Amino acid sequence: MARPNRLRTKLAAGQTCIGPLFQEFWSPELFEFCALAGFDFVIADGEHAGVDPQGVRNLARAAQGVGATVLARVPNGEPSLVLRYLDAGVEGLILPHCNSATDAEGLVRASRYPPRGIRGAASTSRAAGYGFTQTPLEHLTQSDYEVLCLGLIEEPRAVEALPEILRVDGLDGCFVGAGDMALTLGRQYYGGPAMHADVRRLVDRAIDLTLAAGKVVMYPAATGAEAHTMSQRGVRLITTNFGALARRAIADFLGAARGESGPR
Repeated sequence: MARPNRLRTKLAAGQTCIGPLFQEFWSPELFEFCALAGFDFVIADGEHAGVDPQGVRNLARAAQGVGATVLARVPNGEPSLVLRYLDAGVEGLILPHCNSATDAEGLVRASRYPPRGIRGAASTSRAAGYGFTQTPLEHLTQSDYEVLCLGLIEEPRAVEALPEILRVDGLDGCFVGAGDMALTLGRQYYGGPAMHADVRRLVDRAIDLTLAAGKVVMYPAATGAEAHTMSQRGVRLITTNFGALARRAIADFLGAARGESGPR
């Protein structure tokens, strides 16, 4: 990676960082727009919508060019796939269904060069500034330090294994997801106006364990007020689904324009 990871720098200073998760809308202009709007990072979702390493290149280039860090939720931790996202210039990875210390260790090893990991060398990749901005050794050293690794804790068994997961050296923290947590417990837990108490207990435990281990928590917030509450709790990475954010803004505008009232 030819640039410092601005997100890691902000986290080290204790700042709360906010960024949208994109499951659709693969537009470099939109990623650039979000960075200019003041978001600290953007997440390209390679799990659900399938943006691949080639597609993420221009998205990353647009957002990074105006100061935002780019993360990717990878489809899985397969090392050759992780390698391609990193060489495309992504500065952090989120591993879905990170259910064990073995899963977390696999992500870290795929993200680090030897001797810590197994990432293959590519000193003329986009991540290495095509060889113009760093020597090969400088790239290896900086990339090993800068790349952010997060495990997505979204199943009850992952919460049970979290103490072991958090002991993995090189795992920076956890993205705590309530949606799949609820769905795994049963469809009756999924959706609805409020989070079920059983799901809330698992989410709270995951957050508390991660913070107690001195690692960062990423958590999705539906509203700015919820984001502020989570920040007060110590959550330093807050994301929101861009599609949902846009839907609410559109609904609020049209409702006001048409004289409609009520929550949206």
